[in-house]
Amino acid sequence: MQKEQSELLKGIEHPRLGNILGLFEEVGELAKEITAVEMYGEPKQENLGKECADVLFGLLSLCESYEINLSEEYMAKVDEIKSKIPGWKVKYGKNLEALRKKLD
Repeated sequence: MQKEQSELLKGIEHPRLGNILGLFEEVGELAKEITAVEMYGEPKQENLGKECADVLFGLLSLCESYEINLSEEYMAKVDEIKSKIPGWKVKYGKNLEALRKKLD
């Protein structure tokens, strides 16, 4: 996805500062959609998926501007987390299950 997006935007890339500001803007829009559902009881917003995609687009742009291969970084993070999951299940599992029942 990152390579495809980079090729798509070739020649019209934002500067790095513009990429982080754009990402913040998109995260804010996603938060607004979720707030409408979770805090104000509105039905699931039709734009929720679109806003998630906008956040991903912004994140990919930011990574590209700093020459970060997000796919590689993500896989390394998954490997790191895999080793922590057994401990997390013991330490946090019951509490998180109770919170999901209460809040979801």
